[in-house]
Amino acid sequence: MTWSEKQVLAFDDKLKLDTTRAGRVTAALTRFEQFCATDAELKAAKSGDVFLQGSVATGTVIRPLDRDEFDVDAVYPFHLNAFPHGTSPTAILDWFIGRLSQSAFYRDKLIPRDRCARIDYAGDFHVDIIPATQTLDYHQPYAVPAKDLGSWVTNDPLGFANWVHDLDTRSGGIDAEGHGRFVRSCRMAKRWRDAMLSASCAPSSILLVTMLGKHDPSHHNYNPPLEGPLYPKYQTDIAYLYDMLRLTHSCLQTSRRSAFIHPTIKSEDLGRGWDQPKIELFLQRLSLCIECLRQGIYAQSETTSLEYYRKAFGDTFPAA
Repeated sequence: MTWSEKQVLAFDDKLKLDTTRAGRVTAALTRFEQFCATDAELKAAKSGDVFLQGSVATGTVIRPLDRDEFDVDAVYPFHLNAFPHGTSPTAILDWFIGRLSQSAFYRDKLIPRDRCARIDYAGDFHVDIIPATQTLDYHQPYAVPAKDLGSWVTNDPLGFANWVHDLDTRSGGIDAEGHGRFVRSCRMAKRWRDAMLSASCAPSSILLVTMLGKHDPSHHNYNPPLEGPLYPKYQTDIAYLYDMLRLTHSCLQTSRRSAFIHPTIKSEDLGRGWDQPKIELFLQRLSLCIECLRQGIYAQSETTSLEYYRKAFGDTFPAA
């Protein structure tokens, strides 16, 4: 059960953001905070510090397979009462993008989106800055203006990050960066997704992490129960991932829709638009990955184990 654990951890080192990239993200957020401090309208509407959401916030972000660019999501919190009563969500988003367009630095990097302003640091990463307010009772904890809908949508970036953190703490194996087996397993699962599924068929990152998190192997009350669980008897990342993927596959075949519901926004189905053929392809490819992991875990030599792990995750998994 201990074959290739060294390579598994080396694989994670290849997946996660390195210190240089993480530093560039911090610098980008600092620059935006400084711009908000100098722009009178952004400063007046701002209701708190800009903060990260999504994969970077949870630590599950990975370096892309075919390019150097990666995605960063951040939230600009604002007071709704900074605007005249009845100001539409579309008008607020247009105002936000308009403020950024006043900056010589941001102007050429700015890509207007339906729910955010994208700042494209070409060849490096892009930052989606999402304006959000906590002042609408019927969209708690945050309301985001959605231009595509002409209305507000509910968002809970901090709640989702806290949900992931709780799962990660329970999973054990906390490393020097404060990440445990759940976060590292999500990174490996994302690499598998990117290597084995096209972008049009793959689940979004938030949906994938949600599905995995709802099938955490530290719980033992799943129905049907997991056959021959390895975790927590074997305190390794690959044992944890193997059990989590098996639980996910099994449960998706019986109680699919419940696995797609946002963990803190019970009215949001994260799987909307991910249709039946895509789900079936996902389950088929996931079954192949699980079988490769099984063969790797129970292999009689480390060389054979590594061969199966490379079949599971692709050629970016470290060789012997």
